[in-house]
Amino acid sequence: MITQDKVKQIHTIWDNYVSSNKRVLDTKGNEFDNIDEARLNAIVELKKFIEQFRSGAINVFEFKTNVDSFNKRNNLWGFTATKGQMFFNQLVKNSESDIEKLSKLLKECLYLPSNLEEALSKIDVLEKYSFGISSKAKDKRKAPNSGSIGYFLSYFWQIQDNRAWPILYTSLINAYKELDFWEEKENQVQTYRFFYDLNEQIKVVLNKYTGKEINNWDAEHAFWNFKGNPNKTTNVTPSIKKKKPIIVEVEEEKIIAANASFELSDYLIPKVSRLVELGNNNENSSSSKGFAYEKLVAEIFKQLDFEVEVLGQGTRRNPDAIIRHREENTAFLIDAKAYSNGYSLGIDDRAIKEYINHYCPKLQKEGYKKIGFIIVSNSFKSNFDGFINEITWNTDIKRFILLSSEALLYLLAYKTKDRIPPATIIETLISFGNPIESKNIIEEFDDV
Repeated sequence: MITQDKVKQIHTIWDNYVSSNKRVLDTKGNEFDNIDEARLNAIVELKKFIEQFRSGAINVFEFKTNVDSFNKRNNLWGFTATKGQMFFNQLVKNSESDIEKLSKLLKECLYLPSNLEEALSKIDVLEKYSFGISSKAKDKRKAPNSGSIGYFLSYFWQIQDNRAWPILYTSLINAYKELDFWEEKENQVQTYRFFYDLNEQIKVVLNKYTGKEINNWDAEHAFWNFKGNPNKTTNVTPSIKKKKPIIVEVEEEKIIAANASFELSDYLIPKVSRLVELGNNNENSSSSKGFAYEKLVAEIFKQLDFEVEVLGQGTRRNPDAIIRHREENTAFLIDAKAYSNGYSLGIDDRAIKEYINHYCPKLQKEGYKKIGFIIVSNSFKSNFDGFINEITWNTDIKRFILLSSEALLYLLAYKTKDRIPPATIIETLISFGNPIESKNIIEEFDDV
């Protein structure tokens, strides 16, 4: 039961949401004119994919691709993040040897449950299947994480009946934790049962308070508003422990997607967490600072599970490192620039071309078919578009990437937290426009 003091907190959360004119923003800070209407329109298409898959009109590979493509164009539920599409990708990839078994299981699990007990039974089936893959996997980072199952299944159930099934969002759990509503459970079955019951109780409280029927989306938006606006003034309770704001779908435009749902330092060793600080350091000589910065960048790529060959060591004759991933036939030349005021090309354009002309043929002889170039710096202050176009048009470099120090740290944190494999990291790096900032990494991988 929700106690009276918690009832008052829920009332205040609702009042703050209403006072914001019930604004709902996407992960990039753009306001939805009407997210609920947009979702209802999207549901029409998504239900078609589910029905086609269940009827056998499309196979599981086509189903996965259709869902991925649609959500990338219409990211209304956050399915493109770790617990949605990444879990789906890893589930399918690890089941290719017996894809019919997975297809049959998914058809049963994704089908709309008639009650909570049936829903929990479906979660249990998929959780056991996922655990079976993970327990046998040599590299558990490439196995589907069973902690994603509650979100994954409840997403598909909500598509089929949005009034019956709330989605197990990490952002909602974080809000409940901050309000001291939440109890940690041992598995996804127990977690979803507790979440479902709590969500129903919250809707009852709001029904009584507003005199109107409150649905899953109403409650969801209100709690997103509570967690997503760190500049709000609220009297929820002075005893609530203040934490770093967690940015989800709802936030003020001036703080667009700036924060992740965890403390960065929790997933980094102290040695590498100093990267941004080191890049901003103006006390040491530029050569010693640059050398230390290069070493840290190389160390981070090593922790991202690349094979790292350090070359630069403070000289101008080589890039600072070459990173390789044999399984993907991919290599990158790395240049680390410890510039506190932002890096611009200047005289380096000639050196970069020399690096490329010297090392690309060697890497091609080693069998690397995809070669890229990454510049890592705290920030970038000049327009590199013309230079990048020239490089990718006239050399064997397939992708030229400008990567901020903070983005690199977040990439490592998500890799550590969610067991993201190098193949996914490579795919992510080559998919963004330049420069890649921390907010891009957060939007791609943060749990919803």
